[in-house]
Amino acid sequence: MKWPKLFDRLRPVGFDETVVVLDLETSGLDPRTDEILSLAAVRVRGSLIELHDRVSVRFRAGSVVKAESIRHHRLRPQDLHDGAELSAFLPEFLGWLGNDPVVGYAIAFDVAFLRRDSKALGLAFSPRTSDVREIYAARMQRRHPERTPDLKFEAICQAARVTPMGRHDALGDAVTTALVWIALGLGKP
Repeated sequence: MKWPKLFDRLRPVGFDETVVVLDLETSGLDPRTDEILSLAAVRVRGSLIELHDRVSVRFRAGSVVKAESIRHHRLRPQDLHDGAELSAFLPEFLGWLGNDPVVGYAIAFDVAFLRRDSKALGLAFSPRTSDVREIYAARMQRRHPERTPDLKFEAICQAARVTPMGRHDALGDAVTTALVWIALGLGKP
């Protein structure tokens, strides 16, 4: 890796940049052992969510989907039976993503899963990222240092005056997060 590229990845993501807002639904919370069940991503240019330029896919589960996971995102084994193969999808997705920064809520979680699966296929996945939860937390700490901000997804949405859509559905969460990203870029909350 060349030094300029390394430093470029450390550069903060600007609200004026084209970004891809990403969300995953997984079989659990451990990127070492759990699987990606669905992925959605929408491209955002400035304050425009380009819904025509999106990805939304479910994947065939390689192992048993746990009951707790089903309660969380409502993806049952029969919903995933005809899903795509992650190994076939991932190279195409990374090509679609290109060099655009990746934005999300607790984005390190999603990136950990994608990095693991990319590495298993011999692909690199090290995008610049921005986390709406971290941006919101930093803003609230500056404005109200005496308070501990509520960093739950729903609380951030409420502060940004965004109504969550399709909660725990990858596409609904990605679009909702994109709306929060735009609100943060406009200085709200």
